Amino acid sequence: MRPRALLGLLPADLRRLARDELLVWMPVVPLAMALAARLGVPALLRAVGPGGAGAREWAARIDAAAFAIVVPVLVGVVVGFMLLGEKEDGVWSVLAVTPTSLRGYLIWRASGAVAVAAAASGVCTRLAGLDDLGAARTAVLAAAGAPLAGAAALSLAAWAANTVQGFAAVKLSLIVLVLPAVAPRDAGVWQWPLAAIPSWWPVRAYWDLTGPGSWWPAWLLGSAAVGLAIMAVGLRRAAP
Repeated sequence: MRPRALLGLLPADLRRLARDELLVWMPVVPLAMALAARLGVPALLRAVGPGGAGAREWAARIDAAAFAIVVPVLVGVVVGFMLLGEKEDGVWSVLAVTPTSLRGYLIWRASGAVAVAAAASGVCTRLAGLDDLGAARTAVLAAAGAPLAGAAALSLAAWAANTVQGFAAVKLSLIVLVLPAVAPRDAGVWQWPLAAIPSWWPVRAYWDLTGPGSWWPAWLLGSAAVGLAIMAVGLRRAAP
């Protein structure tokens, strides 16, 4: 897509979000989650005292689930519902016969979702303050979770027939996607079946980044590879 056309879409996207009663509140959710974590989790840890190792373990799980999984997915869901609405309104049919190809348009939308998710995840992780990753490692974690946004956006656009189906898919997907964050950290070979879940990769990156592990580059690359694979399949279905 041409840069001028891309820039022209941004104001239209903002106006559409402001008018859509379904989507207008969703961009606020990540910040609300971060503020709730910043205010609530430390108070809980102070209440349980020094002996609350289990509570601290679950605080880390909340950190990973909320900001490496849920925030990127929410960004992807917003973009996915926008694409789904455009598909229902016949915009895709128009794009298919213009110089701006449908495939290029969907790639741009997915790329935008990934970029916004990386920024939102990093900002919310720092704002929540549940870890001591520092700026550089927070950026790595945000990059590991960001492909979930593009995968969610194109999956909704490609496979959901309408908004009702889309909501059902999002609810079910979130249940599955948070499983790696609540699964045992040191399950040995039993953890590998979870690698089929895209969120497993950023969760593994989180455990290495917050601990002594050094495998986080592999988890980062794995997350990118799995996310790109899902996006490619969704793109092929949506724009054959």
